[in-house]
Amino acid sequence: MSNYQRGILAPCPKLARYLSFSLEAGSKPGRAIKALIELADGDSVVVGLGQPLVRVLGGEVPGLRVFPTQFGSGLILPSSSAALWCWLRGDDRGKLLNAGRKIIAAVSSAFALDSVIDGFMYDGGCDLSGFVDGTENPKGKKALAAAIVRAEASGLAGSSFVAVQ
Repeated sequence: MSNYQRGILAPCPKLARYLSFSLEAGSKPGRAIKALIELADGDSVVVGLGQPLVRVLGGEVPGLRVFPTQFGSGLILPSSSAALWCWLRGDDRGKLLNAGRKIIAAVSSAFALDSVIDGFMYDGGCDLSGFVDGTENPKGKKALAAAIVRAEASGLAGSSFVAVQ
């Protein structure tokens, strides 16, 4: 299978920048999405489409939903669903900054930037407790099977789902 964004299964980059966008009221996002396609290569720029954008475009993706806010007996957690999410991957902060600026300019006719989060690899890939993140993730063909939808009939072949925390 080759129709997926390769950055999804690539090793974690040393640096990252995450851009989350909401739709501007009354906007027509088609032109902005076409401009984004020119910048998103699936390796250094991975793109996610949220339920708000999919609905405005008249689509429906089975399994794509807004994260729930209420759990069990009274536990309520905040939730915000981005219409558009971009994961910029690299090893140079300046290049990530410039790539982010290009994306923001490309989609600004229809999207409002809600958040920018910079990420970095810590201590060779550990979380703050010292645990090496990703050690339980499958490798090779098993990773492809776990992360990438293969169902051709569903129209989702090559897609993935992400929950951002």
